[in-house]
Amino acid sequence: MKHIGIFILFISCLMGAMTASAANTVTLKSKPVVEGENITFGDIFTGVGEKSDYVIAASPAPGKTVSFKASSVAFVAQKHGLDWQPTRSVSMISVLRKGQIIPQERVEEHIRAALEMELATDQFELDMPSRFTKIQISVLDEPEIVVESLSYNERKNSFSAIISAPANSDNATNYRVVGKFYPQAMVPVSTRLIRTGEKIREQDVEFQLVRKNRVGRNIVLDVDELVGKSPRRSMRAGGTFHLNNLGDPVTIAKGKIISVIFKRGGIALTMTGRALENGSEGDIIRVENAHSRKVIQAEVIDDQQVRIITAQQRLATIQ
Repeated sequence: MKHIGIFILFISCLMGAMTASAANTVTLKSKPVVEGENITFGDIFTGVGEKSDYVIAASPAPGKTVSFKASSVAFVAQKHGLDWQPTRSVSMISVLRKGQIIPQERVEEHIRAALEMELATDQFELDMPSRFTKIQISVLDEPEIVVESLSYNERKNSFSAIISAPANSDNATNYRVVGKFYPQAMVPVSTRLIRTGEKIREQDVEFQLVRKNRVGRNIVLDVDELVGKSPRRSMRAGGTFHLNNLGDPVTIAKGKIISVIFKRGGIALTMTGRALENGSEGDIIRVENAHSRKVIQAEVIDDQQVRIITAQQRLATIQ
């Protein structure tokens, strides 16, 4: 009878072991990540077999994380024949849903297109807060948006739009986007550094869009008013042209050695002098006689010569 009792005990233990092996022993993933809209056993555990696609919860929004009590996950797992018990170090299980950020450039592109239609022009500067780079959608969706509505205020140069992302999706989310737009005008700017006295050529000028509120009355808008002129102060590349900074090109530069001509009646004399200031053709400048050091007034004839102007001649020129 003793042997029969031992045999029955052995059979009972064997049946218990077989029952225990009927539950799948699974392992928790270290960092569970999902891509779709639902969380399954296969997203959380390895070794779940045919239970891999069984949905146990909804996924969070793209780019977000949801957390569950480990004991609750263990209860659901065991209920469905999965053998897993949390350790002391695991009290919560966090699941991240992958997301993709819609580029700021794409949002701006759609907003700009909508504004161009409303304003009937593309000559404006768009200014949008950078926080809209945080629009995230599922990695399974196309990173496209659609502008659902748009309103704007021309006096305040502001706009408000409702965009939907991802575009044409049943699960799209609406976002309110606000920003500024600034009307622009085509304005001539310098293509290079133009120094004081240099003649402005046609190839030194190009047109660039500039905010209208930065275009003052003093800024030159017609390129014909620039060619042949010269800046009184050097201009940087990309700078706008101001009327009060334009003059005639310097024909004779300060310090240049030149010929000084004197004509009176039938007398004609030529001497050497040094220009004491810049002068354009027709300007009257101060010239120092190279020999006597006497300062005289002379009219610029060309880049090599000046003509002495007497007091009477200078007065006649001014009048």
